[in-house]
Amino acid sequence: MQDSPGFPITRLERAVQYLLLLALFCVPFSTWLTNVFAGLCVVCFGAALATSAPLRAVARTPPALLAVALLALLVLGASWSIGPPADIVSALKKYSRLLVLPIAVATSMRDPGMPARALAAFFGGAAVLATSNYLVWHDLMPASPHGWWRIGDAKDSFSFKNHITIGILLSFASVTCLLGSTYVQGARARVACVAAGVLFSVPIIFLNQGRTGYVTLFVGMVVLFLLRVRFTLLRTSFGMAAIVLLFVGFYASSDNFKLRTDDLITEVRTDQKRSPNGLRMSYLRVGSGIIAAHPLAGLGTGSFAEVYAPTALRDWPEDELGKTRHQPHSEFLLMAVQIGIPGLLLYFAMLGSLLRPALRTRSFHADALVLLWVIYVASSSFNSLLWDVTEAYWFLLLAGSLYVSARYQPPSGKFTLQDS
Repeated sequence: MQDSPGFPITRLERAVQYLLLLALFCVPFSTWLTNVFAGLCVVCFGAALATSAPLRAVARTPPALLAVALLALLVLGASWSIGPPADIVSALKKYSRLLVLPIAVATSMRDPGMPARALAAFFGGAAVLATSNYLVWHDLMPASPHGWWRIGDAKDSFSFKNHITIGILLSFASVTCLLGSTYVQGARARVACVAAGVLFSVPIIFLNQGRTGYVTLFVGMVVLFLLRVRFTLLRTSFGMAAIVLLFVGFYASSDNFKLRTDDLITEVRTDQKRSPNGLRMSYLRVGSGIIAAHPLAGLGTGSFAEVYAPTALRDWPEDELGKTRHQPHSEFLLMAVQIGIPGLLLYFAMLGSLLRPALRTRSFHADALVLLWVIYVASSSFNSLLWDVTEAYWFLLLAGSLYVSARYQPPSGKFTLQDS
């Protein structure tokens, strides 16, 4: 039930909206503020549910119900977990972020303007993140005297977040700006969108040394091309070739891109156990063995670090890595290890329910949801994104908002666009 004279939005609902937008704005640059605003958002949403019948009426959507079901299964998984209590509690705290997905969906159902405001809030935060990277590059970014944020240097210009997070968030911001250039009217607006897309992509390619950003930017550009260009074999072949050549150009012109790509090739060729690629392969071997041995229920919520500990001690007996509580850097592997293949299928069902409306219509928000979904899923295959506070809130809040816009778009053919 949308906001109307018969079903007005209450003050508590407005508070939930503002807190959600503040959380999304802070996602790219402040974990502490994101947690504060998201936590208050959950509390206020609970109170709003108790006092607003229209809000309760829109809360039962497929993504919301599946997110709650997944969280319930993870809570139940704690009962058979082999992990120590500290790991179980930590895992449940992390997965409690699933609660913001129903909030994002319900608030957007009540107020159709929320998806646009959610995107705007994220872009505001992404602009802060990108600007801080440029400031580090020019040696103008102040360091925190209290250690509240980290900064790199001119050779590796990162700030606020790690390389993986910066790459994922800014690649989505970049390709979404390029997507916008195919929808807006007027040459100036198109140029502004393209310029913004380029400015968001420069930190990924030239300023810092995160390989995940290379992958997500490439995947995002391929999906953007497929979304906005009418398919023919010749056109698609030339388009894919152009994107590949663009990244070959990045390799030739960016010292960071070349360095990190060469490092990956060396890691694969030499099978270095301590390298990022070597660690991921080790996680995959151990995790696959667990899934094969316990396919139905896994080893319980928060169990991976415990089951991987013997391998870590064997491979690095005198190294800090031997004592680290590891996670497998793959959300899908982590889910299956903890709650088995049925739990992984439930997670896929939640993801699929978010994407389904975007495949039925073409609009800016629907296409942005496809880009968000593909970038999240692609990077989740080699990163535990739902486990991380930044990526989890980024995806769940934006996906929930854009899902509603895509679900209630007019039928295909009634929107205005510039065909590529």
